[in-house]
Amino acid sequence: MPAFVLACALSGSTARAQDAGNQGIGQYGPTFVPLGTDATGQTIAGIDLQVGTSSGDAATDSAAVEVARRAVASLVGRSYQPILVESALSQLLVKGNVRSVTQTPSFDPALGSLRLVVSLDLAAASTPGTPAEPEKPTFPLIYQDDRSKLTFIIGGGLGLYSDGNPWFGQPELFNQFNPLAGHLPGSGTTWEEGYLEFGIGGATQVADLPFYLFGAASGIFSLSRNQDIFTDAPRNFIHPGKGYAGILYADRSTGNSAVLSFGRQTWTLNDGFLISMVAGSSNAGERGATYLGPRNATDFTALATGQFGRASFSAFYIDPDELEQLESNTTFSGLNLGYEISDSFSADASFIRIPTSDSTYATPQGSALPREGTYTYGIHALYRAPSPDHVWVEAEAYQQSNSAYPMSAQAWYGTVGYIKSSLPWSPSISFRLASFSGDDPATETFERFDSLMSTGLGNWLQGVSFGKVYRNANLNTARIQVNVVPQENMNLTFTWHKLEADQLNNLGGNPALANLGSSDLGNEYTATMRWAIDRNYYLQVVASYAAPGEALRDIGADEPWSTLQASLYVNF
Repeated sequence: MPAFVLACALSGSTARAQDAGNQGIGQYGPTFVPLGTDATGQTIAGIDLQVGTSSGDAATDSAAVEVARRAVASLVGRSYQPILVESALSQLLVKGNVRSVTQTPSFDPALGSLRLVVSLDLAAASTPGTPAEPEKPTFPLIYQDDRSKLTFIIGGGLGLYSDGNPWFGQPELFNQFNPLAGHLPGSGTTWEEGYLEFGIGGATQVADLPFYLFGAASGIFSLSRNQDIFTDAPRNFIHPGKGYAGILYADRSTGNSAVLSFGRQTWTLNDGFLISMVAGSSNAGERGATYLGPRNATDFTALATGQFGRASFSAFYIDPDELEQLESNTTFSGLNLGYEISDSFSADASFIRIPTSDSTYATPQGSALPREGTYTYGIHALYRAPSPDHVWVEAEAYQQSNSAYPMSAQAWYGTVGYIKSSLPWSPSISFRLASFSGDDPATETFERFDSLMSTGLGNWLQGVSFGKVYRNANLNTARIQVNVVPQENMNLTFTWHKLEADQLNNLGGNPALANLGSSDLGNEYTATMRWAIDRNYYLQVVASYAAPGEALRDIGADEPWSTLQASLYVNF
């Protein structure tokens, strides 16, 4: 068994109301699209194969690519685990089809999700059945043999951010009950953020069995300087990063696999509509690095996932890493069952419960309904043809209830898109309608949907600026998104969000917007560049303009909020 298969599974007050994030508290890093080892836990939307080094013969190259395509086909739709991916790729080394192979997480320009770029080195391929000799350990690799691998976890980031008219010109109004707010910004502000993550991780095969033990531990140091949207106080903070252990079962002959892991780790359900890894931890307050968003590992997660043929399952228990000042003791548990009906169509169903929570839902009658015991169930489906030029259709729908009181809330979305990969720049366009129900004060039933851990730039952070004052509850949105790929490993995304309230009653959101005079919240226009410069460096630039609607203008928040953000992430 080549050591390649043993590559590490690295990962990649009023605040107790349902939507604490709506109060401008900024619990979640709003701009981070995790790549590199931090992509662990995201769903693999597709795989791109490329020949890094040619064999010198076009027919040989073509045949090797086809073998590789079959080897990795079963990974699409699975949760990204580096050890699982590299276990599948190791078949190519054993068969002698390639001399070496590398895999790099990338960004799916159409679905706004994770892709893998697999690069093949076909020069002087080894004799079939003879694994390639492992390369000599180089930094950050610590130790490697034919069964085990141990490596340093080293990553970091730097960010420069500038906001014009933050909080739509009314920072005091939106932060009047925010325990994290210090000296608030004026009409404009520019600041810097940075972080460094350092740790160790590894994996080892259990005897000659198809089982692999893996784990990782790291710490994160972050800093913020100058006036950001919450405070001008310098912040330096050391905090645990990753801290998990697990066991992987991978049958290379069938492609079946299962993973059981525990600890400080990350996970995303589908595209983050209800559970996003970005919401696993908090980046604000004394922790700083609010826009850079380096933290996404939970306080504790128990996760069991598996893929057997076309069927898949995920069982999970999640305790998010909340800010101490806002600790609500909220946890989530659930089960997801999926099936790939054809190469183009897949569907899955989820059941999610909130076993513990100190938070409550506010009602117009003045009562506080416990969040604990709320359960959510529904379905998700995706159709996407395997051809380069294709239409895709995706939808999710959920119902929410609580056995302790009458509750009936709904959330759903539908997306239709088209990508033309045969054209230069592979342009794509999509249209999405989404709805999170609000609470009608005329009924005794509570109807405001609890969006759980919904967020994520490119998916369910619905407006880089609007997302800081209005999260995914009591919200209807229309989104048009255009993507182009001007060069390899670079993606440009242009997005328009139209936001409207479902009900004028918005209790549970930011107190400044608890009762709306209009359903018109506003529009936000965002341009994003994501550039994987190489395997180690990833640059993300975001420019956004948020125009307040009548509901915000009614309370004096009538200035457009603009933001320009540049974040450079480094992983080794």
